[in-house]
Amino acid sequence: MSIAVFTLGCSSESETSPPPDPPPFEFYFCSNRTGNFEIYLSTDGVAQQITDDPLVDSWWPRASPDSGTLLFYRSDVADRPPSGSGNNNYAFASLWMLDLSTGQLTERIAEGANGWSTQGVADWSPDGTQLVMAAQSTLDGDRWHLFVTDALGANPTRVSTRTSFYLDPSWSPDGTRIVCAAFPAGYNGVDVANLEIHVLDADGSNEVRLTNDAFRDHDPYFSPDSLEIAFETDIDPTFNGVGRWGLRGVTADGAMVRTILEDGQINTLPQWSHDGSVLYFHRLVFGAPEAFRIAKVNRDGSGLAYLTPGGSYDDSDFAHTNFMNLRSGGVATEEDWFHFEFPAVEPGRDLYPEPGYFVNEPTGRVFGR
Repeated sequence: MSIAVFTLGCSSESETSPPPDPPPFEFYFCSNRTGNFEIYLSTDGVAQQITDDPLVDSWWPRASPDSGTLLFYRSDVADRPPSGSGNNNYAFASLWMLDLSTGQLTERIAEGANGWSTQGVADWSPDGTQLVMAAQSTLDGDRWHLFVTDALGANPTRVSTRTSFYLDPSWSPDGTRIVCAAFPAGYNGVDVANLEIHVLDADGSNEVRLTNDAFRDHDPYFSPDSLEIAFETDIDPTFNGVGRWGLRGVTADGAMVRTILEDGQINTLPQWSHDGSVLYFHRLVFGAPEAFRIAKVNRDGSGLAYLTPGGSYDDSDFAHTNFMNLRSGGVATEEDWFHFEFPAVEPGRDLYPEPGYFVNEPTGRVFGR
């Protein structure tokens, strides 16, 4: 509480007051601390459960730019893969929206809608009028492509133009471009080491490849100043069956790639603070008693710290409230990682049924990213 201090009578001292209390630090995340995955709102470290349905997993929360609507995916707990307990099962996903003022919950894109066998990774445009997402379309060779819809998830338009494999789309801060992971032009195989970061105009034109390396690159996000794109890279794909993942950055013109954090652990899905000084991400330390936790580092990779205490359950999916974006920084997004595996690819299929889930050599097991 702010208390004003006044001077009385003739005095040279001016009216003074202490600075106001800082706003609470708030973000959405998902966790399976109750058994299934639910969405929570953390306020200064105190978690409040937002969704509550033990029959479904709720994941990938994203707050609309006006902070009025929470977008997320759901899939039935009964539809989890036969091994593991992953929440982001795109093959059974449906897209939902929660009106945060009324509590009204509405399904926007049902499982199997639009001729999509799988769907996921939706992201609000900066002005809140559109969504971009990835989906595997049975109407288009059953390959993954990028689609833009209106704000309610209706009227999908495919914007990816090549016969390739597109996933992990997100918007530039001005809403004119989309950055994503994709196989480069001329490549027709399925080796995930060939996934590179690309940027294209919002209508799909002027696609440009930004990275060119021997690593699997995923989940790119523009910095608030549009000068750099942060993403994660599978530095050592054979380690422990899931790989060692680091955070890297590439300039928006692709001229320079730098390492942000590479320490032999799993560090994924970097999200920028509003001022671009901090990156929030998901982290697993091999052999540690905690499962996945939400962590942060400074833009230069220093100052590693945790935002959730962790435990035997997974806390993941950092997603800032957009109201906090206006006050103290953050970007809304999320995903959960690496704590489950999928059955082998179907015989005769040249692509895998979920985005980013591939056979991990040399074991041949299929792991969720």
